[in-house]
Amino acid sequence: MKIHEVEQKDLSILSNLFATTHLNNFEEDWTYPTALSYLEYYYNLQPDLFLVAYSEDGIPIGAVMSVLKPSFDGTHLTQIELFVAEDIKNEDSKNIKKELLYNHLELADAKYQPTKVEVIVPHNDLIAWQEIIKMDVDTSFVLMHSNLNDLLKQLI
Repeated sequence: MKIHEVEQKDLSILSNLFATTHLNNFEEDWTYPTALSYLEYYYNLQPDLFLVAYSEDGIPIGAVMSVLKPSFDGTHLTQIELFVAEDIKNEDSKNIKKELLYNHLELADAKYQPTKVEVIVPHNDLIAWQEIIKMDVDTSFVLMHSNLNDLLKQLI
């Protein structure tokens, strides 16, 4: 496996991989266009922290990406997304995720020295993440979300 910074040309292939992975693992209805737009967001915001893993055959098999956010205590590495192709077996998938994440964190540390790493994960994916890396779970925060029009109606 080879890991390197993503290039613009990789985004098209990775968007299919991202959409397929999330369709089967989460209750999110990603399509090729929405996945491509999402990956372009990360690429445009922080291309140097967007890594792709290639198989020995030169096929993209996974990626990791994040952004930097200034905070009161320094720079935070946040919004980490990590995904691996669905057809890769469980233990191999876990090892690829570990290697991608390790390379990602090493790169972020060398370039930016973040003071904190923050990951937002769905409840059903928490165990899978903790099998890869142990992190504190902060239950003091709640993710709130709503449709914009519903919020506007509430404020009238």
